[in-house]
Amino acid sequence: MGCVSSKSDDVKKQDLSTIPTPPKPSPEPDPEPQPDPEPEEESDDDVENSSDFLFPSENAGKDEVKEEPTLKSYPDAAPNPDQTKVKRGTQVQWFSNWTAQMDDDVEDPGEVETDSDMPEIRTQQDVDRHARQAPAALNNSFTNLITYLTGDLDNSDRPEVFKARALMVWLSIQDVDSKEVKRKEGNTDTPEGYLVLLAQRRTTYSTVFLVLCRKTNIQCTQIEGICKAGDYQPGDTDLGGLCTWNAIFVEGSWHIVHPFWICRCIVGRRTGGWIKLEAGGQTIGKREEAAIGVIKNAFEEYYFMTNPREFIYMCHPTEERWQLLDQTVTQQRFVDQADLSPPFFGLGLVMKTQDACVYEAENGEAMIKLEAPAKNANAIDMYYEFLLKEGSEEHKLEEHDLLSMESMPRLVAMIRCGERWRIRVRFPVEGTYQLRLFGSPNRTPLLRIASFRLDCQSRRKECIPLPIDPKIVGFGPGPSTERSGLLFPSHRSGQYPLLKSKEMRFTFHLQEEVVRTLHVRTDLITSRYVNGQFVQHSLQSSVKTEVQRKKREMSITCLIDDSGEYALTISTSKTESSDSYNNVCNYLLSSDLAPNKESNYVRFAKNNLRKVLASDDNSRSDKDVIEDIQTALEKCRKQHVPEDDEEVESANIRLQYLLFKIEIHDAKLRENWHITERTVRRLQQSRFAHTFRKKIKELSEERDKMAKKREENI
Repeated sequence: MGCVSSKSDDVKKQDLSTIPTPPKPSPEPDPEPQPDPEPEEESDDDVENSSDFLFPSENAGKDEVKEEPTLKSYPDAAPNPDQTKVKRGTQVQWFSNWTAQMDDDVEDPGEVETDSDMPEIRTQQDVDRHARQAPAALNNSFTNLITYLTGDLDNSDRPEVFKARALMVWLSIQDVDSKEVKRKEGNTDTPEGYLVLLAQRRTTYSTVFLVLCRKTNIQCTQIEGICKAGDYQPGDTDLGGLCTWNAIFVEGSWHIVHPFWICRCIVGRRTGGWIKLEAGGQTIGKREEAAIGVIKNAFEEYYFMTNPREFIYMCHPTEERWQLLDQTVTQQRFVDQADLSPPFFGLGLVMKTQDACVYEAENGEAMIKLEAPAKNANAIDMYYEFLLKEGSEEHKLEEHDLLSMESMPRLVAMIRCGERWRIRVRFPVEGTYQLRLFGSPNRTPLLRIASFRLDCQSRRKECIPLPIDPKIVGFGPGPSTERSGLLFPSHRSGQYPLLKSKEMRFTFHLQEEVVRTLHVRTDLITSRYVNGQFVQHSLQSSVKTEVQRKKREMSITCLIDDSGEYALTISTSKTESSDSYNNVCNYLLSSDLAPNKESNYVRFAKNNLRKVLASDDNSRSDKDVIEDIQTALEKCRKQHVPEDDEEVESANIRLQYLLFKIEIHDAKLRENWHITERTVRRLQQSRFAHTFRKKIKELSEERDKMAKKREENI
């Protein structure tokens, strides 16, 4: 993008006399620009399962307003030296932070606040609310608008950040879609003039934000580069034309801001050309039709002062220095790396297999591994969509056969193991596939977190579908398991080698609140090929379940004589009614997996650990059990059993739980405000916050009583 050089921080007004303006409206306004066509009407289910909240790409080449991207007086581009000030782990909630402009949000132009009667603005919420209430009359003057938005922020908590934010919030609510705005004449003399140019797509959000910042004496630069947006699909190498975003220098360092993605979002866009085989284990079997989608206003928090380490997965600047990273990424690496969405980072997830957007299948199978922080991993739900790219003519018959087989989906297994997920995909035919992953905190709307292209050159022999559709519960203990009152599973992984003709035992500790009312139903299910179709077959008689209420323990044993793949399902209920059982956990047992080979010393150490955890000696105190677990863990360490070994992790979790129990007991006995407050805070921040919710409530009440007594004594 060309620009006019300037030695001043002031924004230079541009003469738009050479820029052609659109014709003034006539009684029959046929020449006016036509809006994007409306998408086809869809059912609520279609929208939820097929629409994505994606971001369009703003074409910098069409920007007719020329501003100097970076001024010579600006500090050099460099990573933020203080990483504590870099936004990380942002909670991402698409559209939840929308604030529509309602009638009572817009004040009467005659009642514009003056400096003397403006309310104090101190918090981010104050800034946002004040900016959204800016009267439209202010759009005729940069001075009046900026005074209104930023005039009272010098005494706020974060003056520089809040000023930039106020400008951004104001920009995000401006109507640039109406025909009335598009018919006006644009100029660079007023905010209104820039909004008209924006509506006519003759400038960009990045440019308007740049102008506003410099008018407010905020150091702001415009960055040019490529991005993964709009119709991007994993594996695409041509990312289209250049787009622009910004960086602002506030609080002593540069921070990334993407105005267009903050303000605008596409709802319901689909590229087409794919056959959706399944979603979350359910058969779909239909072609995904292309849909234009609808562009809407938003204020997406994530793209204001985004973490550069996350932003580099979405945009790559032409100038390397504006990556703001110590270790920069080449353009080729940017194109090749995984297609990760903001919610991926918001959930704290990291890739544990190759950081790539394209995976090659091996022997008709592919595996993708993710990991979440230990604290919140067990509160995350995951879901998927699995698609096959429409193939060439010679594959049409196979595609038709694949879609016509009612039981053929269930090709993707979401296998949870504590903080880790192993996503196993099996391919029934050669082709190009796409796997879309969705995730969110339990009981909140699922958001797309990542997409991968999966290339299969050789199909899997005997591609048998999963025995069951586990739905969002998946395989392995997760949020549903803990919520039902089943704690500390002996087996944290959702998949295990099938020990043919050998008893397999799974145990859970029961939460105190459910001991008396819990009812459990288990089943063992496999898929068998009968008369040209796969059908489910139950081996319920091969499973035995025992609930020991005094010990607060549940044990499940199963004995399988044949090879194959089996699903052990666990459902619970508070009553014995057959209609009230809910599936809360599943395990996948497969003879395709080989047991890990371990030395006799390692096997002995781990067997000892299992005995300690499964002991039925009720006479031992919690302190005795803690000592026994610590001794058993030390023996495992001496044999170099890794800390991420499943049984070692289970033992450590049980150990932490018992230590918290003792801490709670001590806090109650000592009746000290400081100790009680520390215990409550530690519990609330731990992975056991849900487990000890009643204890937290009791301790919080005791803490408050002690605080009240302290005040009375003073």
